[in-house]
Amino acid sequence: MILYKYSADCSKMELENKKQDNNEYARFYSYQSPITALNNKFYTIYSVEKKVRVVISKVWDDKMTLVAVQKMEADAEECEKIIKKHLPEIDILKREEITSEEFGKELTRAERNDWIERSKDSIFRELQMTIAPCNYGLFDGVPYKVSESVYSEHEMSKQTCENYLRDILASDDFYEEIDRIYSNENEHRFVGHPVHYLITAGDKKAVDDMIDVLIPALLKNKRLLSGRVCYVENIQPKAKHEEGFFNIFSAFEGGTVVINLAGENDLGMYATGYHELAEELGQKLGEYGNNTLFIFVDVSGKRTIANETIAAILCHADMIQIKEGYGNLKRAEAYLKRLAEKTEYTDYKVEDLTQYLPEDREIYFVSDIFTAYNQWYGRGLKTHIYKAYKEKDITRIELKKKMDQPYVELQKMVGLSDVKKVTDEILAAAKMQKMRKEMGLPETKASMHMLFSGNPGSAKTTVARLLTQILKEEGVLSNGHLVECGRQDLVGKYVGWTAKIVEEKFKAARGGILFIDEAYSLVEDGKTYGAEAINTIVQQMENYREEVIVIFAGYPEKMSEFLEQNEGLASRIAFHLKFPDYTAQELVQIMDLMLENQGYQINDQYTREKCLAICAQVCTEKNYGNGRFVRNMLEQAMMKQADRLLRGSGNLELSKEEASKLIAEDFEMPEERRTQNRKIGFVVC
Repeated sequence: MILYKYSADCSKMELENKKQDNNEYARFYSYQSPITALNNKFYTIYSVEKKVRVVISKVWDDKMTLVAVQKMEADAEECEKIIKKHLPEIDILKREEITSEEFGKELTRAERNDWIERSKDSIFRELQMTIAPCNYGLFDGVPYKVSESVYSEHEMSKQTCENYLRDILASDDFYEEIDRIYSNENEHRFVGHPVHYLITAGDKKAVDDMIDVLIPALLKNKRLLSGRVCYVENIQPKAKHEEGFFNIFSAFEGGTVVINLAGENDLGMYATGYHELAEELGQKLGEYGNNTLFIFVDVSGKRTIANETIAAILCHADMIQIKEGYGNLKRAEAYLKRLAEKTEYTDYKVEDLTQYLPEDREIYFVSDIFTAYNQWYGRGLKTHIYKAYKEKDITRIELKKKMDQPYVELQKMVGLSDVKKVTDEILAAAKMQKMRKEMGLPETKASMHMLFSGNPGSAKTTVARLLTQILKEEGVLSNGHLVECGRQDLVGKYVGWTAKIVEEKFKAARGGILFIDEAYSLVEDGKTYGAEAINTIVQQMENYREEVIVIFAGYPEKMSEFLEQNEGLASRIAFHLKFPDYTAQELVQIMDLMLENQGYQINDQYTREKCLAICAQVCTEKNYGNGRFVRNMLEQAMMKQADRLLRGSGNLELSKEEASKLIAEDFEMPEERRTQNRKIGFVVC
């Protein structure tokens, strides 16, 4: 729906005592009868036609203010037609789009002066415009946050767009989309949205810059009816229980909803609240996607929602991804200067800005530029605004290094030599098929379904995630996301439910990998519905042969029994990857990697030998946890170090070396291992 505010000249209207009282409230009271009657007439029109809702909110001297809601069912100029029909004496001077907040303020003004019989809140509910969340309490907070803005319908030529794109170092895919938006092949009228957008960038401000050119370009080409934009952030799973949350998509028909995909931590393990929320969002995208433009925002380093959760949303519509761009040093300097000019700082040089850019680089991504800008701006707060901090050196925290390319990351993993070898074979086969296609030779699409067998903690899931990214980079997978599930996500409660559930999982995994953990649990103990799931999986593996790769994972012995129960399943699995238990030496290597990533270190040989002895001892046990054991041991060591250093001290000052060093005293067999063999009983006296 579109919200308008009109300013009009009402000097020709006959209103009682129109200029006789200088007291504002007395004058409003004198207008009560005719204005209330007009507002009631407008309400009657809306109650019958359900298209346009008009309210007179202010009359002052010879000026009148009106606000209106125009729904999608109405013609483009329906509001103005109704106003002119029932208020022929007034001359409309100005029309502008407004936010729902401003619309609410005007309703409050009319309500306060008794010009409307229904309250502002009831009108909002009636129009389904209530989009703000309820507060769950002091600790729970709100399940999402909304804000709103309006883009004006100003002129935005293609040349202006391209100039703007150059300023913000736009990527090629952004230029290509602008070409499509301004193409002469398009009809310049609104019928619906052919595509929606996924914007990925390293900083939210960069996303804002991209939206600032995208929305006006769409408005200019009649691809949007409204310049209203709703920004939805900090979405939590409980948002799906909020009526206001789903009102957003109808309230912004004709306009745009921008959804930031950052949220609470979602590890992607089986069915979570985010998966359920994703299904709801996907349905709303399918339901309102023709009238409401959806823009999904993925800010690198901020998104914690798993890839498969996002894929469950995006598969409901055609998406165009617009990524952040890059440029050389000269263009990076220009972008930095453009950002700096918007601040109140004046006495700076270009060198002050560029000193924060990474050195010895040929290209700079937009995220590099915003990182440099944020550092420069933060420093400027001390030198320009809060000068008392000018000479204060603040301790710098070293951030975790950017993750290597997925293939390099896989090769750096400890052990797994056979897994790495088979991965190379898979990639070689994929590259060969790509080369044959480029040569015009027939494609021989081979099955790429896999089986991962190994004990817990042997890195099956980690390898699956890396392999997904690797195959995406090689062009084998179109989307490159991993959908993880278990028995509880595939088996329905009643007959006939399971087949539908399994098919939905395959749909969500299109263009990616479906990872089924503990797959043998589907057929254990003769569970009927599990057998139904297996049969459906076999059928869908064939149906989605070229779109989904399935990985079955679980314990070695049980996975062998699992394959024996369905010959059709076994024949479709091309690659068997065995994940052996780690040796004591390999566990210590894993510990070294964890230490490096978390900023800790071990400097003496005695401590290292003690860790090796603990690992050697645990390796004699069955199902000791592999990498998970190392993580537990290290976490306990960190807690013991903290207790050792801070015990009994008030304001103890520590050096960086002391805070990052672990010693032999900090390491011992994790508590749960020590208590496993303890016997609990009673003594009878």
